Amino acid sequence: HMINLTDLNPYILCSICKGYLIDATTITECLHTFCKSCIVKHFYYTNRCPKCNIVVHQTQPLYNIRLDRQLQDIVFKLVVDLEQ
Repeated sequence: HMINLTDLNPYILCSICKGYLIDATTITECLHTFCKSCIVKHFYYTNRCPKCNIVVHQTQPLYNIRLDRQLQDIVFKLVVDLEQ
């Protein structure tokens, strides 16, 4: 039984740029994941998660993000042309 890539898109797309995750980065407070560059830019303007709106950190939201290498490896396996 083959899984359709579009069925997996909600798990491997960044909700900020709508593209496949690049340098998948997860907010430790709520476990939502975005491209690293997208979430870093987002935190210039606000300290809230773009998905659930929780306050990630009062003053330093970048302290509460972590690269998700496992998820990024999965994205690269699923989307063959992505890893350049």
